[in-house]
Amino acid sequence: MDFSQDVADILCFLVKGIRRELSDNLTGIYLRGSLAYGGFNPATSDIDVLVVTERAVGEAEFRQLFELHKQIARLSNPYARRIEVAYIDRQNVKEYRPGQHYPTLEQGEDESLKWSEHRENWILERWSIREHGKTLWGPEPQELIAPISPEEISGAVSRRLLDWVEWAQNEADADWRLPKSHKAYVIETMCRVLYALAKGEMVNKAQAVVWAKTRLPKRWRELVERSQYWRTDGSVDESVNEEIREFIIWVASSNQNAT
Repeated sequence: MDFSQDVADILCFLVKGIRRELSDNLTGIYLRGSLAYGGFNPATSDIDVLVVTERAVGEAEFRQLFELHKQIARLSNPYARRIEVAYIDRQNVKEYRPGQHYPTLEQGEDESLKWSEHRENWILERWSIREHGKTLWGPEPQELIAPISPEEISGAVSRRLLDWVEWAQNEADADWRLPKSHKAYVIETMCRVLYALAKGEMVNKAQAVVWAKTRLPKRWRELVERSQYWRTDGSVDESVNEEIREFIIWVASSNQNAT
């Protein structure tokens, strides 16, 4: 796999640390997200990883992994605080099971490992890892994750879209005051949603944007095109919030009309 030196260094440190802390409870380590799909942007993308364990992570192991990730976050590597990791045991990684909590590191206000519920987006994560995941250590992901049908993907995306509509209707949510780079992420996610609903599979954001620009009505096509200039824009501009809200609701209504 061809990575920049910074990415290669942080992955090497991460894999060595995980192998040391989990020892015989480790099954495999896999790249997911844009590094696996393609479309990785050094300026904005995170490093997304799935770790499969033989048994569910115990409390002692959790504490060791917690400290490992705190140690990694203190490194000078530019990706040290741009890592997202989930630890799922072999039995549960095969198929999505609602209501389950797993050790998970996500980017946000509290960037530390914690027990988090995995919601239905993990149907999509499993598909992407099975079909596009890159093995850093262990067996190929197809040996661990069961096939996921187009109908399962479309269903998961439709249900996840309801959360996006709820967010769009909550004008007081603090995320609406995030920089324009976040707004670009939202629009690109909607393009991925539209693609998944149409095709029953997932593609990366860049591919979804290209696809959407050939199919969207002019108003939304122009919004998508403008958003591509926001991807690394750290400024805050709430004047576009209403247009983005309307786009999310339009995507949801398009899905309802299709069904």
